[in-house]
Amino acid sequence: MIAMSKDLLNAYYDALRSGDEDTLRGMLTEDIEVNYFGPPGLLPWVGRHKGFEAYRIFLERVRNNLDIVEVVQDCVVTEGEWVVVMGRGRWHAKSTGRRIEANMTNAFRFRDGKVAEYRVYTDTAAFAYALGRATIAGGSR
Repeated sequence: MIAMSKDLLNAYYDALRSGDEDTLRGMLTEDIEVNYFGPPGLLPWVGRHKGFEAYRIFLERVRNNLDIVEVVQDCVVTEGEWVVVMGRGRWHAKSTGRRIEANMTNAFRFRDGKVAEYRVYTDTAAFAYALGRATIAGGSR
């Protein structure tokens, strides 16, 4: 299952990077649930998003603010219906021109071969700083 999951997730991350909503729609259940964890209001996409239309809006908020440069899967762990990816990525903040390099953990719950739930755990402070929504104590980076 790990090899199949890794290939599917590579395709998922490629579709995210390119903004290919048709491919994404085919990979997700209609009732997809996204949970992007962080303080409410810190990032425009933080929160719970349920259903494909909410997922599409979530992606739009991300795309309006960031360019995804690279997502690397360092470790993929499967347990039952869950696949957890520990990795790292690079993004570019459109509003400030700042680059973001951060570790991330993404958890995917599969149902009938499609992603039914997507949980994102990452360095929200790094994203907030890059978007100009937070400052760094003791000066700037």
